[in-house]
Amino acid sequence: MNKIIFALLLISFNAVAFIPPVSSVLKEIFDSRKFAEGVEIVFNHQVLSPNGEWSEIEERILADNRGIKFLWKPAGSGLLVSGQLDKRVYSIGSDKKVNARSLLFLKNFTAASSIEFRDALINERFLKWEQMKQFKEGFELQGEPQSWDIKSNYLQQDSVSLVLLPSGPTIAVVGYQDPTSKKTIYFDKGLAGVKKIEWIEGSENLSWSFDQFSIGLKDSYFPRKSALVKDGRDIIQSEVVALKSLNKRQEADWYQLWQKANKSLASAPTSEESLRSLLSFR
Repeated sequence: MNKIIFALLLISFNAVAFIPPVSSVLKEIFDSRKFAEGVEIVFNHQVLSPNGEWSEIEERILADNRGIKFLWKPAGSGLLVSGQLDKRVYSIGSDKKVNARSLLFLKNFTAASSIEFRDALINERFLKWEQMKQFKEGFELQGEPQSWDIKSNYLQQDSVSLVLLPSGPTIAVVGYQDPTSKKTIYFDKGLAGVKKIEWIEGSENLSWSFDQFSIGLKDSYFPRKSALVKDGRDIIQSEVVALKSLNKRQEADWYQLWQKANKSLASAPTSEESLRSLLSFR
């Protein structure tokens, strides 16, 4: 039924101006992900420190039905440190905690369904329930599809628009806005994935941008490159090195490595500062 509706909408509207429903956008991007077991994502992060120097951190993430676990390896330190996420708090080893500003960066890679990512957007006020509505109140799909008056009943929302970013055309959804704050998520117009997540709070402008959708897993694609920009300046640059599904034996090996990893960053204070910066912004 959803495919029939989507096809009729495309026919009813000028293809250039047509903005698909947010619900359809989310389904197209996330519902092709079929994570049978755990999924491992390996990142290489470059993090800008307050003194203007860049540091490098390798991050391995395991996402499965037991939650999300991490292994971090600061470049040049020889350390492999374990961590985990509980609600919105990262644990680094056994003695450090970092509060997450947002979980949308992680959810963009680990969400296994459109519902999971939708709920994350709503919880963080990047999306409102009413923006999921496709048709005006009282409209019902009855009779033969040819008789449906879809064009005049389609609900076009002022908070959902087409926006041209330097990386290409996007569908912008403003979930929250007041005189000093604004939260916007941008989807690729071709429905390849999330292109940008942006916060404006007072004079501060923060955004995660995503590009190069070339990492395939099952029938979906993931961005290879990501960058966090603060007030016009890159402070984190991330690249996906590997992304794969794990079978039960590989998952067991991963957990064994995680349990044996170091529980402290005490011997690498510079690495702790960079890791805190990385985690707090996502």
